Amino acid sequence: NWNLRYSDVKDFDGMVLWWASMKGAKVLPGIYRVSLNVNGDIQIKQFDVYKDPRLDISDADYLEQFEFTQAVNKKVTQAHETIIEIRRLKKQMSEFAENHSIDTILTKISEIDSMLTDIEESLYQTKNKSNQDPLNFPIKLTNKLGHLNSLIQVGDGKPTQQMYAVRDELIKKIDRNIFSFERVRDNEIKELNMLIKERIDNIIK
Repeated sequence: NWNLRYSDVKDFDGMVLWWASMKGAKVLPGIYRVSLNVNGDIQIKQFDVYKDPRLDISDADYLEQFEFTQAVNKKVTQAHETIIEIRRLKKQMSEFAENHSIDTILTKISEIDSMLTDIEESLYQTKNKSNQDPLNFPIKLTNKLGHLNSLIQVGDGKPTQQMYAVRDELIKKIDRNIFSFERVRDNEIKELNMLIKERIDNIIK
């Protein structure tokens, strides 16, 4: 039973968004094949996905909507994967801090945690714990881009120029935050690991 869509956007535990779609792009009208393999016994069938006959929409318009949705969803997935990685690193640092009392390392952990928190809070509204919370706290970048996905998939047809402008602006801001995270991961985390290694080496000596 196929819903005629590509894969949904990557989500994470506890995610609460306001009017944002995580649905994958609808497949384009055309000819498809389905393959079923049961213990080496393969059955292949061909089927058609038709346009809605009530709508006068060109193949080019369907393609433009599809590519727009795919670009939006790809960026939201990338941002959510960044959030997942941020939370993993923060958890590791918190667990280390709970079991060690080395001032220089704890100071470095605190600095990095603050940097990662700023990035995460730019990408996602971390205060959202229930479906009512978006009424009280402003939505952030991934929610805004997910909202655009919900708008483009309301019906069939190509995106408006305003949709392109909003998408491109949001993607720029998300990319800046992802770049900031990669810089923290590649530089600050590396420095933290070196401090921990030096401490361990001194203990061994």
